[in-house]
Amino acid sequence: MILGIFLHATIVYKEKALPVWPHDTYSHSPVFDYFYFLIHTFRMPLFFMVAGFFCRFLIYKVGVAEFIRRRWQRIGIPFLGSLIFILPVTVFPFLYHQNSAVYGADRLMNLKASFKQLFGWNGIAHLWFLYYLLLYYIVAVVYVRAASLPVIRPVSTYLLKVVNNSKGYAISLALIAIGGTWGILLLQGELLVPVDTGLVPGFVNLLFYGFFMGLGWVINTRSSVFDFMVKNAAWLLGAGLLISGFIFYQDYHDCNPPSFRLSIVGIKLLLSAQIIFLVFGITGIFLHYFRDESRLWRYLSDAAYWMYLVHMGLVVFLQLILLQFNIHSGIKFIAVFSVTLAFTILTYQFFVRYTRIGIYLHGPRHRKKGEKFL
Repeated sequence: MILGIFLHATIVYKEKALPVWPHDTYSHSPVFDYFYFLIHTFRMPLFFMVAGFFCRFLIYKVGVAEFIRRRWQRIGIPFLGSLIFILPVTVFPFLYHQNSAVYGADRLMNLKASFKQLFGWNGIAHLWFLYYLLLYYIVAVVYVRAASLPVIRPVSTYLLKVVNNSKGYAISLALIAIGGTWGILLLQGELLVPVDTGLVPGFVNLLFYGFFMGLGWVINTRSSVFDFMVKNAAWLLGAGLLISGFIFYQDYHDCNPPSFRLSIVGIKLLLSAQIIFLVFGITGIFLHYFRDESRLWRYLSDAAYWMYLVHMGLVVFLQLILLQFNIHSGIKFIAVFSVTLAFTILTYQFFVRYTRIGIYLHGPRHRKKGEKFL
């Protein structure tokens, strides 16, 4: 979630502008293009893999009915609440920026037009991942119910047995993950899966993130695969980063020089390997170095959900303010990212953590005796 804030803070300072987003013509650098590319390749696949792992874990621990109740409280209610109270604040800076091309220096007319557009359909913006989760949870519940039917149960039991008894399980799973990712990426013309914020998501988008949701589900059936991730974390992460540099060079320079250019099929195969290497490698790094309980990491884990929900509008607002200043893009980025982190953490601490909102986001939290902040 915090990487998402970092990612969005980089977009305006990329050399290659993104549709809808403002673009800083004074201050930009290919460094931000690379960070955007790198983070975009692994962040949400990793998120949905973790979500799939805990989806199966929770269903079989508490049962379908309790799973539905908990997921509705943790995902459904925050999603609906954010649509009403957070989405308008998120969308408004984008609308104001777009209308600037129409109304120019007439800020009052721009404000009126932008406010009026808030009552139309503007997509679900950065809340799309919650919407996808709800859709995948429906599929998971239907699957669990169907798998228990007498006609289907022997088939699902056999498939699970085949998977768990396969030799070289972790390596086989990694190869299947690379192959599946590659096959999905070949279904679209673009290199990366674009973000879709509509209520009817694109087929490739649903399939891509659903694949990683399913990957997490499968890993939960035999979580010893985490041992493979931990043992090989360094080379997985290193290989993923090396591949990311090569692919970024190819994409950024657009076939120049031609002798180094791979076909789009080859590039997407490498990209698929990069995604899986980074997802597995980062998982292994965190399982190895962050496995012990920590008050700081627990606090950031609790806060990150709220921080992500409310950050977008502030990020774009700050970026728009800084557009008029001709200063280094790195300074602008640090200012946007730092102010956003400070604001979101402070609002979480004083208005969310010990309130009803916090109960819906992460469950009840109680102040310890003598606690002043954490």
